Amino acid sequence: MIGVSSSGRMNIVLIIGTLRGGGAERILSAMANYWDARGHRVTLITHDAREQDFYPLGQGIDRIGLNLTGPTRGPLYTCRQRLLKISAPRRIIRGLNPDIVISFTYMTNCETIVALTGTGIPLIVSERNNPTAQRLPIIWRFMRVVLYPRTAAVVMQTDSAAAWARKIADGARVHTIPNFVEPPSGQGENIFPGIPQTGHLITAAGRLTHQKGFDLLIEAFSRIGKDKADWSLVILGEGEDRGLLQNLISRLSLHDRVFLPGRVQSLEPVLRKSDIFVLSSRYEGFPNVLLEAMAMGLPVLSTDCPYGPGDIIRQGYDGILVPNQDIQALANALGALMENEEERGRLASRSGSVLIRFGKDAVMRRWDQLIASQAGHSA
Repeated sequence: MIGVSSSGRMNIVLIIGTLRGGGAERILSAMANYWDARGHRVTLITHDAREQDFYPLGQGIDRIGLNLTGPTRGPLYTCRQRLLKISAPRRIIRGLNPDIVISFTYMTNCETIVALTGTGIPLIVSERNNPTAQRLPIIWRFMRVVLYPRTAAVVMQTDSAAAWARKIADGARVHTIPNFVEPPSGQGENIFPGIPQTGHLITAAGRLTHQKGFDLLIEAFSRIGKDKADWSLVILGEGEDRGLLQNLISRLSLHDRVFLPGRVQSLEPVLRKSDIFVLSSRYEGFPNVLLEAMAMGLPVLSTDCPYGPGDIIRQGYDGILVPNQDIQALANALGALMENEEERGRLASRSGSVLIRFGKDAVMRRWDQLIASQAGHSA
């Protein structure tokens, strides 16, 4: 039976598709660094090549990139790559003989469950988005239902998401652990290229995808920004909707008011310059960027989308929630904040409390307790 060493040093393997960028990738990288700093043996495996990494990792982490991603070259090639994403991690993980394996995101979760079948190695899988709202092919929805009950534990980020997981897995195996947030580092330039250096700034951040609702935000800004020429909107991130959003900005004649400067390593320099942070998502898992903005002491405005924002923001106390996908409600609330400096200050004075409620040490203690309880106990 696999067990924890007498020294208390854990042998932990983490696996995810890529570290190119995104909330799940950022959190998993930070978890790896946390355990590495505490003397555990940490191996982080991705299907992607390690040269694609966006987030920094500690020197003590064994980083394995399988280089199994790339453009689709037909069904036979896709099938071969899928098999390699199962066989290669199985061989590597068996050789590492870990106390625990932790997998992030639904596709990697399913592949890793199959890879570890029959090995006796305990596996914890974690969904990092809203499992009821993601537009997944039916085969992956079916695979989750069949495979998740075979894991040692399933980690969700909110109680609402955990309720979904309990429909397909033993309730005792389902755990709620939110994302954590760290205090601002205070590092980085105050001036960031690609955004206005004067006037007031509204900031949003995330992948440029339909999920994030940046089209809704741009439309809302157009409705209330015409008589507020000293306000600009910057949306940080990259994604497949860049062209769509640029066309929308052009159609609304906002090319000198709305900016898409791309992806950044750290949000801090821009958040430090910002007056308001907005999360406009249609759905979420547990939005890191909202936590980061609040940790910086910004007034925040968010759609009350499923799931996450309603678990973070205490309505009217440390932030504002508006009905999901309601452009006019978003415009009204944003306009009111832009016009009321006192209200912005009141919300900002309370938003930093997320560092207490969702601090890194408190959240990671929950992970520590979970892996300690599961190490050495196969599904």
